Amino acid sequence: MIIDAPEIPARGKGSDGPLTIRLVEVAEHYQRTLERDPRQPDALVGMSLVALASRQPDAAIRMAEAAVTAAPTMGAAWITLGQALKTASRVEEAEGAYEEAIRLDGMDPLARMGLGELKVATERPEDAIKEFELALRRQPGLVAAHLGRGHALACLGRYAEALAGYEQALALSPRLAEAEFAAGFALARLGKPTEAETRYRRALAERPDFAAAWMNLGCLLREQGREMYAEAALKRAVELRPDMIAGWVNLALLERERHRPAEAEAHLRTAFALNPDQVETLVAWVQFRAAEGDLAGAWGWLRWALARNARNDEALNMEGILLHTERRFAEAVEAFERAEALGNRPAASNRGNSLLDLGRAREALQAHETAAKRDPNNAGARYNLSLTQLRLGEWTRGWPGYEARWSFREVHRNPRKFDQARWQGEALEGRRVLLHAEQGLGDTIQFCRFATLVAARGGVPVLQVQEPVARLMGTLPVVVSGQAEIAALGATPPDFDLECPLMSLPAVFGTTVETVPWPGPYLGAEASAVEQKRALFPGDESGRLRVGLAWAGNPRYKADRLRSTKLETLFPLLHVPGVTWISLQKGDAAEQLAHLPEDVSVWDGSSKEKDLAETAALVATMDLVITTDTCIAHLAGAMGKRVWIMLPLLADWRWMQETETTPWYPTARLIRQKAPGDWKGVMERVIEGLGSFPTE
Repeated sequence: MIIDAPEIPARGKGSDGPLTIRLVEVAEHYQRTLERDPRQPDALVGMSLVALASRQPDAAIRMAEAAVTAAPTMGAAWITLGQALKTASRVEEAEGAYEEAIRLDGMDPLARMGLGELKVATERPEDAIKEFELALRRQPGLVAAHLGRGHALACLGRYAEALAGYEQALALSPRLAEAEFAAGFALARLGKPTEAETRYRRALAERPDFAAAWMNLGCLLREQGREMYAEAALKRAVELRPDMIAGWVNLALLERERHRPAEAEAHLRTAFALNPDQVETLVAWVQFRAAEGDLAGAWGWLRWALARNARNDEALNMEGILLHTERRFAEAVEAFERAEALGNRPAASNRGNSLLDLGRAREALQAHETAAKRDPNNAGARYNLSLTQLRLGEWTRGWPGYEARWSFREVHRNPRKFDQARWQGEALEGRRVLLHAEQGLGDTIQFCRFATLVAARGGVPVLQVQEPVARLMGTLPVVVSGQAEIAALGATPPDFDLECPLMSLPAVFGTTVETVPWPGPYLGAEASAVEQKRALFPGDESGRLRVGLAWAGNPRYKADRLRSTKLETLFPLLHVPGVTWISLQKGDAAEQLAHLPEDVSVWDGSSKEKDLAETAALVATMDLVITTDTCIAHLAGAMGKRVWIMLPLLADWRWMQETETTPWYPTARLIRQKAPGDWKGVMERVIEGLGSFPTE
């Protein structure tokens, strides 16, 4: 989104307050000259520059016009007029003034540089580069031209080349705050946040009142999850420049992410009051209302933004996002295509997501590849690409790309940091490796199997997992044999030498569809606990199937509304004869058992269980488990139980596309919707399958 982007450098950016006393002295000098000769061109040019520095563009234009009238062959007068007209946003006239200066002297470096700056400001960076290079041909030591060329390259996304230009400027003028600031911007875009922070702080050491540097530093700190420091930096920016709209908008973004909507809205109101017609602020309102679940309000702000500028690429990108949210995927694709055509980089990745929902996975892959190629340092683009690669079975490329999640704040807002190094697959020779859970309970169950492979490399796995699965992990063979340990997530782990997230282990081992480790069932339950559960929930008569049910996952999961359903969806299933139904559902969704029809019966087997070890004991008594995409699906699969997993049309990436089986759990059957929300069709196939169970 546009409000996530820090301020792009520009010549003189951050000159937040003129040296008033010095300007007064200079103005008085020129005034005395003009009193003697009102047409003295040098004095008129000087007064125009003083007016520009004092933020009086109209006065600057009048003085510069008088200068070119008095001395029409004076190149400096035309250059000053161009600068004054540019400041007043009179672009065509400014360009004409610069061209007149160039007509007088085709290689005048200041004229070329001024024209280059104008072309950067009017989104013609490729043409601007030529102007800066002509200026440098005449005057290689012109620092501002090196900066300007760097800015033009940055506008084209050529950040490495831009950085080289900024370094040249610093070689000519060490400790130049504008160049350090610009270098920080380029480094941030190159995915080097530590180096970028150093440069921003150098700029601030030279100019503590550099508001734009404070703002960009705040954006960088926010992206790193250092929210308290980000807030301080952003507030300092708007203290120095209360009229800095981008500063207020980024403060709003920070507060929105901190779930403080009242504060976020207050900052947006300040930005809006400064300029009600600035499209970037209007788009920020769209994002805010959408994040608050107010789609009608978001559409209202978007219409306002598009009325101001129908070709604003970020507004069109947001139009696509709103259409996608409303599940109008084909229209969303068209909106994203329009945004892409105008240069919007996130739009390609967003288009890929909409194509996935349309069932056009190969086209989606191409869109995600385009997004990652255009912006290789964008963690979100790389992450989305990796998920699509994994979905399509391209695991060799997908697993390494999946590591981008650690830089993508929508997945890990505040990633854990360790002093110990990340294990990369090298021989371990007895070293202890902390294998830590990072996402849901199902993920922990799915990937804990890799602990056995870590032990086989000579290491001692320390499985740091969520409390609800800690006791269950004690049944993992590598733990039972004493080769691995269990530790509680959230507590200080025992000593370890290396670390690795559980979900990074497939990348470490180069796992492919053909090499998913499956030594057989790898989780289980104690025999005594199994018998207790069997006695607690007996079948009504001999020969009846014992079938466990779960229909809803963690409601905090972003896509839960698609993967989960309600118990009433399963009512047709519950009328199948010859089955004892036992609920494995946990959480608030288990309360739906109180509203069953009178002609069906379901045991409440799990709503009061304290952890998944208890659930495992009950699952061990089942002939079959039928569930949506929940941790119960993973538990049954890891125990080697027959499990039917009911999936939405666009299921999670781990279940891949279209297949009815999964390499992760050989005893699982995947039953997918054939149209969005088609749970009825899923139920029909489940009922049909029960008719032939257990021979199906």
